[in-house]
Amino acid sequence: MKLAYILSLFVMSCALAIGAPVEKKYKEGGCCDKAQKAGGKCEHPCCVKAEKDGKVCEKCNK
Repeated sequence: MKLAYILSLFVMSCALAIGAPVEKKYKEGGCCDKAQKAGGKCEHPCCVKAEKDGKVCEKCNK
């Protein structure tokens, strides 16, 4: 009984992990989004600083 329960939890968690939608990192149409779609990185100083900190610029991507 425990084996079936554990196995079903494992299968459901795998399904959630595989099918989970990826959150968009940048606002649609924002400067960083446009740069990413063009295959580059945004060169705005505020965006460069946020990228170094592992964040997204709040000013440009609200």
